[in-house]
Amino acid sequence: MPHTFKIPLLRASVWSQAGPVSLSPFLDQAAGAPDVAFLDPLIRRRLSPLGRGMLHCAHRAVGNLGPMPSVFCSRHGEASRTLPVLDDLAQGLQPSPAQFTMNVHNATAGIWSIARRDPSPSLSLAAGPETFAWGLVEAHAIHTAGPDVPVLLVHGDAPLPPLLATFDVVPQPLHALALLIGLPARHHLVLTWAPEARTPGVQGLREGPRATDFEAPGGPWSSADGAWIWRVD
Repeated sequence: MPHTFKIPLLRASVWSQAGPVSLSPFLDQAAGAPDVAFLDPLIRRRLSPLGRGMLHCAHRAVGNLGPMPSVFCSRHGEASRTLPVLDDLAQGLQPSPAQFTMNVHNATAGIWSIARRDPSPSLSLAAGPETFAWGLVEAHAIHTAGPDVPVLLVHGDAPLPPLLATFDVVPQPLHALALLIGLPARHHLVLTWAPEARTPGVQGLREGPRATDFEAPGGPWSSADGAWIWRVD
């Protein structure tokens, strides 16, 4: 029997270097450079294009709402900052403190917390091709445990540097997405589990819904036991 659950969505914001990704009035979209004017100039200068995109979307989704827990997820994170750090280490040099600080996976989440003066719990995760999907699961679980407070999910990724490009099986443009999960919902992200949609021989889950096309009906997020199909209502 199929099993369905709904994730309540208050707001959503998406940004992609490749331009608009949807015609939906539900999605707040922006073209051109991400708008991070709400940040202090000293903080803005520390952000990479990926960080700017993620915080642009986070700010557009949250607006003036108060403190809330957050989940930041990125498959590759700040890979463009990682290579210079590794190169310095390979040459026996001390990495730049600024480069190292902004290279860690939760750096963007930390900037968000500082900018908002928000001490709420925040989690940063990476899960390979399933990063966005597992970020969604984590954010929904946090909201289910405390439904009185919305939860912010922020996802972002950028193409890998040329040296690492072969590790990116399905390259995507520099993009970011923020979903504000909470009540009363304007829309729902509906996921349906279909045990009959099995993929024989598959171990674990294949690539889940991608941030850049999450709103379009999609699937399956497949495993040997069944598959998830999703849509936005």
